[in-house]
Amino acid sequence: MKIVGIFNRKEKQIGFRLAGMETNLIHNKDELEEKLGHIMDNSDVGILVINKEVFDLLPEEFKKIEKRQLPLLLKID
Repeated sequence: MKIVGIFNRKEKQIGFRLAGMETNLIHNKDELEEKLGHIMDNSDVGILVINKEVFDLLPEEFKKIEKRQLPLLLKID
Protein backbone atom coordinates (compact mmCIF):
# COMPACT_ATOMS: atom_id res chain seq x y z
CA MET A 1 0.00 0.00 0.00
CA LYS A 2 1.14 3.49 -0.88
CA ILE A 3 0.86 6.79 0.92
CA VAL A 4 -0.12 9.61 -1.44
CA GLY A 5 -0.52 13.31 -0.76
CA ILE A 6 -2.40 16.13 -2.44
CA PHE A 7 -1.33 19.63 -1.49
CA ASN A 8 -1.93 23.16 -2.74
CA ARG A 9 1.20 24.63 -1.17
CA LYS A 10 4.59 23.81 -2.59
CA GLU A 11 6.38 23.90 0.78
CA LYS A 12 4.14 21.13 2.15
CA GLN A 13 4.51 19.09 -1.02
CA ILE A 14 8.30 19.35 -0.95
CA GLY A 15 8.49 18.36 2.72
CA PHE A 16 6.49 15.19 2.22
CA ARG A 17 8.28 14.36 -1.01
CA LEU A 18 11.62 14.59 0.81
CA ALA A 19 10.21 12.07 3.29
CA GLY A 20 9.67 9.67 0.39
CA MET A 21 5.94 10.06 -0.14
CA GLU A 22 4.32 10.36 -3.57
CA THR A 23 2.84 13.87 -3.75
CA ASN A 24 0.67 15.92 -6.06
CA LEU A 25 0.53 19.72 -6.25
CA ILE A 26 -2.80 21.20 -7.32
CA HIS A 27 -3.69 24.80 -8.11
CA ASN A 28 -7.49 24.70 -8.44
CA LYS A 29 -10.61 22.61 -7.93
CA ASP A 30 -10.49 21.13 -11.45
CA GLU A 31 -6.95 19.80 -10.92
CA LEU A 32 -8.03 18.38 -7.56
CA GLU A 33 -11.00 16.53 -9.10
CA GLU A 34 -8.71 15.03 -11.76
CA LYS A 35 -5.99 13.93 -9.30
CA LEU A 36 -8.52 12.59 -6.82
CA GLY A 37 -10.18 10.53 -9.54
CA HIS A 38 -6.87 8.91 -10.46
CA ILE A 39 -6.03 8.21 -6.83
CA MET A 40 -9.42 6.70 -6.03
CA ASP A 41 -9.14 4.43 -9.09
CA ASN A 42 -5.82 3.10 -7.76
CA SER A 43 -6.51 0.30 -5.28
CA ASP A 44 -2.87 0.41 -4.12
CA VAL A 45 -3.36 3.70 -2.21
CA GLY A 46 -3.79 3.04 1.52
CA ILE A 47 -3.40 6.53 2.97
CA LEU A 48 -4.32 9.86 1.40
CA VAL A 49 -2.76 12.93 3.03
CA ILE A 50 -4.24 16.38 2.32
CA ASN A 51 -4.02 19.81 3.86
CA LYS A 52 -7.06 21.76 5.10
CA GLU A 53 -7.21 24.07 2.08
CA VAL A 54 -7.46 21.06 -0.24
CA PHE A 55 -10.23 19.58 1.93
CA ASP A 56 -12.15 22.86 1.71
CA LEU A 57 -12.18 22.69 -2.12
CA LEU A 58 -14.27 19.46 -2.16
CA PRO A 59 -15.58 18.86 1.37
CA GLU A 60 -18.49 16.61 0.32
CA GLU A 61 -16.21 14.33 -1.70
CA PHE A 62 -13.68 14.04 1.14
CA LYS A 63 -16.46 13.26 3.63
CA LYS A 64 -17.46 10.33 1.40
CA ILE A 65 -13.83 9.15 1.37
CA GLU A 66 -13.70 9.37 5.19
CA LYS A 67 -16.57 6.87 5.39
CA ARG A 68 -14.74 4.34 3.22
CA GLN A 69 -12.38 1.79 4.64
CA LEU A 70 -9.57 2.66 2.21
CA PRO A 71 -7.88 4.94 1.63
CA LEU A 72 -7.53 6.34 5.12
CA LEU A 73 -7.84 10.14 4.87
CA LEU A 74 -5.34 12.16 6.91
CA LYS A 75 -5.91 15.94 7.08
CA ILE A 76 -3.07 18.18 8.19
CA ASP A 77 -2.91 21.93 8.78
